[in-house]
Amino acid sequence: LIASIPILARLQQWVINLGQRPTALAWLYGLTFLESIIFPLPVDPLLAGVVMARPNRYIRLALTIGVFSTLGGMVGWWIGGWIGEAVQASGWIGHDGHYAAVAEGIAAHGWLFVMIGAFTPLPYKVMAVSAGFLGIGLIPMALASLVGRTARFLLVAAIVRHRSDNKKAALFSMMLIGLVLIFWKVAQ
Repeated sequence: LIASIPILARLQQWVINLGQRPTALAWLYGLTFLESIIFPLPVDPLLAGVVMARPNRYIRLALTIGVFSTLGGMVGWWIGGWIGEAVQASGWIGHDGHYAAVAEGIAAHGWLFVMIGAFTPLPYKVMAVSAGFLGIGLIPMALASLVGRTARFLLVAAIVRHRSDNKKAALFSMMLIGLVLIFWKVAQ
């Protein structure tokens, strides 16, 4: 389908060429780390280009950027914790005990909040910083992030890798939709 539309074929070739550059992996890893903290754009298009250029490495690429994203999320968690302490110390929140009750509930089940944010198109950086702000433990946050981010990147990479095999691409797309629906249902 893409080959039949000239502008899309040129765009795909441009993305593949970008993914073949020697610096593509460094950019992918660095932007993935920063995207988990401050970078406003998702890394999925760059991942797609790198997977198209290196199709046999799609699993390793997804696993590696899952780790880099989690590491960036841990920095975001630290920033959120620092902001949370400053806000509490200032007395802006927490006077009536409602904040403490909400924060306690979030801390107990926050790993699910983080995993949903790590997997879905929601801005992961917001989830990571919020996890620190709300007092979600670093270990549960990191584990939930690692699982959610890696699952997301594996599905994106697999769909891109198998884009010419309609059955496999459809299977991975249905898996992605199914996982999002499961996360959505569990979160309610």
